[in-house]
Amino acid sequence: MMCKRNIVFFLQQCGDPSELPPRSDDVLFPMKPSHRNRKQSAAAIAAALVSLSVSSQTNAEELLPWMRPHTPPPNEMTSVFAHTAPALRPVSLPDLTGSTADAASKAAREQIALTNIPDVADRFWMISTRSLTSSTCNVNLDSPQLQVQRLDSRGKASPATIDEYLEALTPERQVVVYVHGNRMASKKVVHRSFSVYRSITRSHEKRPMDWVIFSWPSAKQGTLIHDVRRKASRTDAQGLYLAWLLQKQVKQTESTKMIGFSFGSRVITGALHSLAGGQLGGRLLPGPPTTGATVDVGLVAPAIDSHWLSETGYHAMATKNLDRLALLYNRRDAVLKRYWLINKVRGRAALGYTGPRSFAPRADGTELPVVARDYSSYIGLRHNELDYYTKSRHAANIMADLINDTDDTKTNDSETR
Repeated sequence: MMCKRNIVFFLQQCGDPSELPPRSDDVLFPMKPSHRNRKQSAAAIAAALVSLSVSSQTNAEELLPWMRPHTPPPNEMTSVFAHTAPALRPVSLPDLTGSTADAASKAAREQIALTNIPDVADRFWMISTRSLTSSTCNVNLDSPQLQVQRLDSRGKASPATIDEYLEALTPERQVVVYVHGNRMASKKVVHRSFSVYRSITRSHEKRPMDWVIFSWPSAKQGTLIHDVRRKASRTDAQGLYLAWLLQKQVKQTESTKMIGFSFGSRVITGALHSLAGGQLGGRLLPGPPTTGATVDVGLVAPAIDSHWLSETGYHAMATKNLDRLALLYNRRDAVLKRYWLINKVRGRAALGYTGPRSFAPRADGTELPVVARDYSSYIGLRHNELDYYTKSRHAANIMADLINDTDDTKTNDSETR
């Protein structure tokens, strides 16, 4: 563990000493920090250093100010030490263990994913419902005021309108709608989405795409169980908003793909069910039902009832708009194991915990093709989206095949139905 004295010395050498607080007002490094605070400070410094080192915007002169060329003004005498760089003692990064290491590596992975996205032919959008009501009874299904933003490859947003988004869609481009899970603050959505995007596009993207982030109100609120119940109650309204968007979108593009994690999966299947004429919270989408949209969907640890996609399930009509389904689940997921606590009904299990059960037929009456894989041996007890992509390459390959309409990743331990 790097001691306080070495850390302060490192900051004095690499930064402006005037920016450091006096010892009596030291906020980052109190004189007698608790063991936990020392870990948190170390993790923060490690993540910050990694972030600086990977940023394509950072060069050596920014990290080491004394390397900047110095031209003394005319007729001014300079010290013989003016161009001498201060000597630095070797300083190692602090050792991180346990949850501290997980937090630091997670922050570093997401920063790397965001800063390493090159300028590509793909386009990025974010469509948000965070400012809209989550009361199903009050959802405006005629013209919801969805907030639309266009993103560049660095995540910088510029305002747009829903009409601009729809007019930009073309049959030549894939449209991939990504729906995040619970406890995702708005400021983290782009980072997380780009991490998933980067993992998938490493697996041989073949066609340019419009990567669309569907951002719904999922920021952490209160204790875990109360927060989960509150967010579960919002998914019907979010499914209606997404169904309204899909109703407009399927007319503009030939190919739509969807990827969701946890409650994001529930929003997706609810939207496809509503699009086909099904009810969500007693509400129906205006206009004639849309079936046969042939949407390919990837569900990662879906927090939906294991029977909801069956012929008698709550989202039974979702399969009327499905072409293929990829299901990534975890039979050791400690969060989904307690899924029954949402409604306090023992015996109710999550699809992301049990794996595939029964599915209603597609619009043409044929059986829904399902590729399913259990990731418990890779992930263990954790309910973490990025683990599916970082602990194994199979998840990214399966999603890439789904997007590219290929079938190159069949493995012996994948279940095909």
